[in-house]
Amino acid sequence: MVLLANYYLFAIQLVATLLLLNTKLVQPFAMTWKDTWRDIQSGGPKRWKVDDLEAKKIALAHIVEHHGSSSDGPMRILCPLAGDDPFVHYAWSQGHDVTAIDIVPDALKALRSLFGGDMGDWTSESKKKSELIWKHKSGRATFFEGDMLMKRPELLQSFDVIYDKDSFGALHLDMRPKFCERLSEFIKNDGTLYVEVKNKESGDKESGPPFHVEKHDLMESTSFGVSFEHVASLGEVYPLTIPGMKQTGHILRRVLRRSIL
Repeated sequence: MVLLANYYLFAIQLVATLLLLNTKLVQPFAMTWKDTWRDIQSGGPKRWKVDDLEAKKIALAHIVEHHGSSSDGPMRILCPLAGDDPFVHYAWSQGHDVTAIDIVPDALKALRSLFGGDMGDWTSESKKKSELIWKHKSGRATFFEGDMLMKRPELLQSFDVIYDKDSFGALHLDMRPKFCERLSEFIKNDGTLYVEVKNKESGDKESGPPFHVEKHDLMESTSFGVSFEHVASLGEVYPLTIPGMKQTGHILRRVLRRSIL
């Protein structure tokens, strides 16, 4: 059974409170997300989880359409704060190279189970005290079990595409700059960023998560505005069962980095 693609969303408000108390970042994230995971496993609400494979097919179709001629071959796709989002396995099943980052071990365990076979198909190594790296025998799936906001020099300019389902719109405003900075570092020049966000009928940007997000929120200078250009607003990408909300999509493209002479 597929579990929790975006389990961390429910916990963001608690995390923001802890940050105001100057609590260290990684530990509260891990503890809160694990609690949310356990709640869903025990029959609690699914929050904004979407397991429908058709929704994942729609997302990949938009990515392929907007990524250009290079999408004729396999793409290297990053899925930040992935949980056990079925998109990761679906993109892999279509021949693409996928990398996921998440901090909850059980979430990535569930994600690995989507790949079938047995757990012997995966190897793990720890290069940093706070991180474990899982690699699939196919050579096309790598999962980083650690904090999304930490710097990873080994991933600089590594990805053709980034798939972000609801992460940006779940984060408190104070947390968005670092998140966007990491993504801007990891993606290649001219790379494609596919973002799904919530659009509320009320337009209320104060309540959340999830927060109401529009194009100009994505393109703030403290968000993606400095490193990306906005290519397309996709409108509603698929229907939700949550009253008063639409799942909307946007395509952004990484602007070329300036060469340092």
